[in-house]
Amino acid sequence: MKTSSSEARHDLAWLALPFFAVLNGLVRDTTYGPSMGRDLSHSVSVAPLLIAIVVWAMWVSRRWPLPDGRTALRVGVMWLALTLAFEFGLGALQGSSMEEMLADYDITRGRLWPLIPLATLLVPSLGYAAAPRRR
Repeated sequence: MKTSSSEARHDLAWLALPFFAVLNGLVRDTTYGPSMGRDLSHSVSVAPLLIAIVVWAMWVSRRWPLPDGRTALRVGVMWLALTLAFEFGLGALQGSSMEEMLADYDITRGRLWPLIPLATLLVPSLGYAAAPRRR
């Protein structure tokens, strides 16, 4: 399977997402987080990170349009895999247990974090759908 140059650029564009996530966590932990408590501040911080991911993906999609929907889905799967590897790898480096990390995915406890990996999976396809077609 041949990789297009726009697909490779999208794969590299994922590198901005950990930067957004770390910056988002830093803002949360140094501003509104301490006054809200951990659970609520983590839920609130999902919104700005989602916005950053969507805006970035739309910009990338317009800058380097993908050739088709299948390629957009492949990019989304790659973004998802990289996101989960980053998240669980960083968590392990910080000494978090798997149980602690998976707790952030428990939507039955009101955790909104699953929206982040879901967005990383879907935004390349949404960006493809919204990008103007070059003729």
